[in-house]
Amino acid sequence: MGQYDFTYVIPDNFKTRLKQYLQGSYRKELFDAFQQCKFEYEDVGLAYYAGLKGDNWNKNALVITIEGSEDNIKLLESNQKIFKEKIELSLKPSESGFLVKEIHFLISDNIESVLPHSKEEKLNQILAEANSVLQDLIIIGKELISNNVNFNEESGEDEINDIIRSMLKLTKKYEIKDQTRHGISYNRKNAGEVDILISTKEGKEIGLFEGLKLDSVDTAYIDKHIDKTINNYNALGISTFIVAYVSAVNFDVFWKKYLEYISNYSYDMEVKRAMEQIIAPNAPIKIAQTILSKDDHDFPVYFICFNFRKNIK
Repeated sequence: MGQYDFTYVIPDNFKTRLKQYLQGSYRKELFDAFQQCKFEYEDVGLAYYAGLKGDNWNKNALVITIEGSEDNIKLLESNQKIFKEKIELSLKPSESGFLVKEIHFLISDNIESVLPHSKEEKLNQILAEANSVLQDLIIIGKELISNNVNFNEESGEDEINDIIRSMLKLTKKYEIKDQTRHGISYNRKNAGEVDILISTKEGKEIGLFEGLKLDSVDTAYIDKHIDKTINNYNALGISTFIVAYVSAVNFDVFWKKYLEYISNYSYDMEVKRAMEQIIAPNAPIKIAQTILSKDDHDFPVYFICFNFRKNIK
């Protein structure tokens, strides 16, 4: 085989390689969703004429179509960049000669929205909904950090929560409720009040939001927020977003200490997936995720930090 002679055939171990690549990127749920979808591809000819840049000599471009349930498609489409990258690596371009031009995501008309048939499918549904909220929170965090909203030393958690609540409402994707009575209070005597309860337009609760203000890794204060949000408020096992408004001179040092602490936190329930860092789009944003199990129901918990050091003096 010459330097530019390719097989133009999908490798036999394509799915095995894709699974390994996605697991290595802490995205096992993407492969699980992919496994439940229909995969088709069209060879549209030479990559150069298809408009692909880079090392494309004698290589061909593929247009891929992924078809599946709404939940699986939403999860894959919202992680399209990493999914496309890992698919192309799995194709072994240096041997197959295939490069990915684009991926089309289609929701199957013949797949109705029904109850999941397995714990894995149910978790994929939850992760798809949670990922949508996570992406919106990242966008909101970037807006706040970019001086579009001014903070000062008097800014409190409730004030910042109010701004985030308003910005979530502006997406017009969710029903947003604040200080909602949900679960039991921290003293375990009365109903608890959630900072923000996020629901779909149809009324399905898909996220609990808890905000806290930190300038150091105050373990007692962090414990209080984790305990009340996960153990007290979250009776149903809903995706949880614990968002820290950070004022740190050295955000990287703060994050390493914070990540170490939350990674070793002792929950009153089973940890199904250990804490793992999610790559964030910008330096002042850090994200980590774990998956907990409450009464055999798995749900994700996201720890998000926005560094407002430029804003909060």
